[in-house]
Amino acid sequence: MTKNFLKVFIAMVMISTGLNQKTYAQAVEEGNLVFEGYYGFPNLYTSVFKAAYASEGTELDLKVGGAGPFGLKFEYLVTDKVGLGLDIGITSSSISFNDLGSVYNSNTGQYTEVLYNYDFSTRKVGALVCFNYHFLDNDEFDLYSTVGIGYSNRNFDFTSTDPDYVPMSVSSIVPVGFKAGLGMRYFFTDNIGANLQLGIGQGGLLNAGISFKL
Repeated sequence: MTKNFLKVFIAMVMISTGLNQKTYAQAVEEGNLVFEGYYGFPNLYTSVFKAAYASEGTELDLKVGGAGPFGLKFEYLVTDKVGLGLDIGITSSSISFNDLGSVYNSNTGQYTEVLYNYDFSTRKVGALVCFNYHFLDNDEFDLYSTVGIGYSNRNFDFTSTDPDYVPMSVSSIVPVGFKAGLGMRYFFTDNIGANLQLGIGQGGLLNAGISFKL
């Protein structure tokens, strides 16, 4: 699936290059404000949970879920080529299952089966300051590279009805995150468009969404 999106991305770059030779207008320019919403793929922790537990089949009522990565971005074009912005992203994953345990009954001298519930969840919140360099820009297409660094914190929470397990909550030791990638925007109108970004760090390996330009 990712390969198909990569082919689309490369094709859009080629089209954008061709169009750039025919026009001098720019999709974004100095002084523009761009607001974006995006959703990314994959959700790494959700994928890991499914791979680790779904194939075992030993847990009862196994539920694996997740949301995101999704977020909001803002960019201000300092010049026609350079933009500064903010990327706020959230992603979460969870797994819940029941498992049989046993409790010793001192009155009967026997063990009784008991059903315990186990819940594990993780959530990541980040707010990065981003630097964008727009190296290909015409009246509809905008191709740019991006790097960002800032706050990023992931929480891990574990709870269970099993008395032998102690609830735990752990956060990132160093709450710092980064991102690096290539992005593209295609504007359907003067102010509304679609965005696509490939990269590492905050968000997914592939992110797509809607762009609004002021």
